Amino acid sequence: MLTSGIVFVDIDEVDEKPAEIRDKMLELASRLDTYCESSVSGKGLHFLCYGSLPENARKKNDTLGLEMYDNRRFVCMTGNIVGDSAEIKDLSDIIGELNKEYLGKPVEYRPVVRRQATNTDNELIEKIRDSRQGAKFDRLYRGDWQGSYDSQSSADFALARILAYWTQDESQIDSIFRSSGLYRPKWDNSGGYYAKRTINMALSLAHNTAEM
Repeated sequence: MLTSGIVFVDIDEVDEKPAEIRDKMLELASRLDTYCESSVSGKGLHFLCYGSLPENARKKNDTLGLEMYDNRRFVCMTGNIVGDSAEIKDLSDIIGELNKEYLGKPVEYRPVVRRQATNTDNELIEKIRDSRQGAKFDRLYRGDWQGSYDSQSSADFALARILAYWTQDESQIDSIFRSSGLYRPKWDNSGGYYAKRTINMALSLAHNTAEM
């Protein structure tokens, strides 16, 4: 489990990528002069180095098959070392720039002014149901996400974004979500970190919610 001080770089299925992407990922791999091992599938590469990522760094690009994390992430180690070195090296001077170069500039969040709720949970739910977002909200609130979203986590975020448009009260968003069909034990993972992260991201993007 990553806490702080170590960056994990995961390159998936290197040889199965299109040539342009494969060459780009192999170039990145050549710049990571640190501990490297094969992934569990044997088709990817794991790198570990000392350092940290920029604040609000981007963590994943599915097209590239590339992920970078430096905290709150479980890493499944294989110990199948690739290359000549088994040493985790300090790449503090370059890892942040590599993150920006390959995954893009950090996400910029607008500051959010949180207001206390002015409606009860039930009043707010009825207001949303009567809005143009009503049908989408009602499906999510019932927990009906399969076929519309890639994962339940994506549906969690979609519901949180709708709620964040109607109320900027973090505790009310949490309360309504807990009464929905999407609520599950994962919401309370890591001492509530998953719930708090989902809600805060939704609040940060609340100015875009009306366009969903």
